[in-house]
Amino acid sequence: LNDDKVKELYYIYQYIFNTALFVHPTHIYTGFYYGMNKCGLMGITLYATSLNYWRYPLMNSYRRTIDMIVAKSSIAYHFYLSLYTSNKLTTTLPISAGSGLYFLSLYLDKKKYVKSAALCHCLLHILVSIGASLTYRDYYLQNIN
Repeated sequence: LNDDKVKELYYIYQYIFNTALFVHPTHIYTGFYYGMNKCGLMGITLYATSLNYWRYPLMNSYRRTIDMIVAKSSIAYHFYLSLYTSNKLTTTLPISAGSGLYFLSLYLDKKKYVKSAALCHCLLHILVSIGASLTYRDYYLQNIN
């Protein structure tokens, strides 16, 4: 890659970094607010690994491996939690759609549509965060009723 291409990729990846930077605190806050402390701590861990990776993303790095392990296990756990809510559609759908966008972003990146792949990855972070927050709220409402 030439220097211009590296700079372009860096700026594109900064969209993902900034999305993680500003979106993750939402579900971290709602996790603790609704008494889902384990999920809040999981959110902090995901926040740290995501920021650590996306500040300087390299495909073959231990930072990516750690981020992928934390992200996949966190999303799987939240998907599992969403299956036991009173309104599965509003909790499971955003998590499922966000997960699907991961595979779409991989496909688009392979086809060299890097900007579209990055947009899909940003939407992934947003949708999974929404799904997690709605899941926490649903568990809270179930517990007070």
